[in-house]
Amino acid sequence: MKKPAVGLILAACLAVAAAAQEKIEDLAKSAPSRAKYPDSSAVVVRAGEVFTLLKTGGATHEYFRALEVFNLTGREKFSDFRIPFDRNNEKVEVVLAKTIKGDGTVIDVEPKAINDVTPPELAEADLYANVLHRVLSFSAVDPGAMLAVHYKKSDEKAGQVEGVVLLQFDEPIVRKDLKIVIPGDRTLRRKVRGLAAGFSEEAGEEGRKTYHLQAADSPQIKPEEYMPPLQEIASRAVFSTYPDWRAASGGFAGSFTAASDPGPDIVELAGNLTKGAATELDRIKAVFFFVARDIRSVRFAFGEGGYDVHPASTVLKNRYGDWKDKGALLVALLKAAGLTAHPVLVNARSVPPEEDVPTLKQFDALLVAVPRAGNGGRLFLNPFADDSLFGYFRDGRGSRGLLVRPDGAEFVDVRCLPEAESVESCEISAELDSSGAVKGKISAALSGIFDLRGRQELKDMTARERDNFFAESVNRLCEDGRAMKNELSDAADLAKPLRISQEFSGRNYGIFQGAIMLVPVPPVPYGFADLPSAPSLAKRRYPFRLTAESEIHSTVSFKIPPGFKPLYLPEGFSHAKDFGEFSFAASYDPEKSTVTIKKTLAFKKREIPLEQYDDFKKILDSFGITKNTLILLEKE
Repeated sequence: MKKPAVGLILAACLAVAAAAQEKIEDLAKSAPSRAKYPDSSAVVVRAGEVFTLLKTGGATHEYFRALEVFNLTGREKFSDFRIPFDRNNEKVEVVLAKTIKGDGTVIDVEPKAINDVTPPELAEADLYANVLHRVLSFSAVDPGAMLAVHYKKSDEKAGQVEGVVLLQFDEPIVRKDLKIVIPGDRTLRRKVRGLAAGFSEEAGEEGRKTYHLQAADSPQIKPEEYMPPLQEIASRAVFSTYPDWRAASGGFAGSFTAASDPGPDIVELAGNLTKGAATELDRIKAVFFFVARDIRSVRFAFGEGGYDVHPASTVLKNRYGDWKDKGALLVALLKAAGLTAHPVLVNARSVPPEEDVPTLKQFDALLVAVPRAGNGGRLFLNPFADDSLFGYFRDGRGSRGLLVRPDGAEFVDVRCLPEAESVESCEISAELDSSGAVKGKISAALSGIFDLRGRQELKDMTARERDNFFAESVNRLCEDGRAMKNELSDAADLAKPLRISQEFSGRNYGIFQGAIMLVPVPPVPYGFADLPSAPSLAKRRYPFRLTAESEIHSTVSFKIPPGFKPLYLPEGFSHAKDFGEFSFAASYDPEKSTVTIKKTLAFKKREIPLEQYDDFKKILDSFGITKNTLILLEKE
């Protein structure tokens, strides 16, 4: 329906300070031009969120956003607006949803364009039918149009208000306001990151306390390769009315404890799984492998849809589960096998939690911690890790996690098993003949991130696809390369590191220029064995975040043909930095007629600050410059 944009008023509850009310048409008229933000697809002209805790124990969350679209990319990005909610506990009211065209014409989002849909990842997971997205589909979204949305969510039994609110995004924001309203007898714990100013506090009607925070002219966070997650870079506010972590985690702890109580079916299964297990670690592995591989993972954020946990028996029967449900089944089976285990809440991208603000909203994934006998510390298990070496995981690795018990909670350091960490050892041994033809063998042993990437690529291949993989790998090394013998360890066996080897031959590997033979130093021909994080940008805005601390050890040896000798070998180098140790060395053994090239890259830090990036990139680039990738042989 089209009508003039007269009288459209933002809800008074969203107004703050002197701006008691703002008309949307005034916002549209005063919106900044694209010239001010040439690299942006849209600009958030105004945004606001209000969290209110009522005396009755209910809570509301109101959200408003007025956004101007600049181009077709912005149209694709913002034409649909999603409101996640739990239909069992939350009510959603769409107060306003409109497109304001460049000429001032207003087009309401029609009722038929507002639909409750199941998120794609939950399409075949009826256990989570309570999790829905209300999708608003805006029409007439052309460059220059403004999209305005205002909704309200209510939860009559919330009991608290808590949240993590980002005040900065991948598009610029002219202004965003955050208000939190609580009864006078409640205390708000809060932390602000990235803003100089904190919350202002004032007394309101009926003894209520109101906290207000405003972010103005927030710059766009432009995506950049290997940057820290937006949730960590962005200015943000974390808040909660829970008094401590025991209270904040109590509801989840009670539900998880009940759900992970092993019933007869769980006890029977645990007995079958661990039959013949000789050690405690064998029992852990037997149970873990079943949950990780045989129970389908439903991956959506921990906490979306609430913190109630389904009984382990239900998860076992249905053969699928989310973070908390697969975690409960894993803990139940471990208990039935005579072991102790507890859930550990983490942020999947390892965003550091604010430990003095007790809210589970800071976590989106769940691990399981098993105390090791003696002084072995804790073994952390990811119930979703069906494609990585036992003891290795990416979600929450290296972070601080909240270990939850029935009687409380504590923060713990989350670590992978040392023997499962990311190490790649590769050896290429080859022999050249006088024509430049080559034959040789590649051997690679992988763990950690390298093992995970290899399994993801190889484990589901058919025999023909695997043969093609080996053939293509050899062709990356040499012209008309031929894979003669291929070996691959069982990619489905998560107890053993991935191993791969192949024998190969090819012609014209060495290229002649007169009496000189040019011999390339071959790279490892597997994409999953490349550097997991290789810098390419000359300059950066944000620190360089490695996929993981890792080590790469590579040895290439060439037996040169009779009648030839080395004319040129790379000079080599060695660098010891606080972020890692890197070396490159070339040598010749005349008794064996063998040239050997050794490379070592040991990354000790996961994040490279901006002031060290130039040095870091220069070192890594030096491995690939021409003088370090070529050997020259001459006829004697």
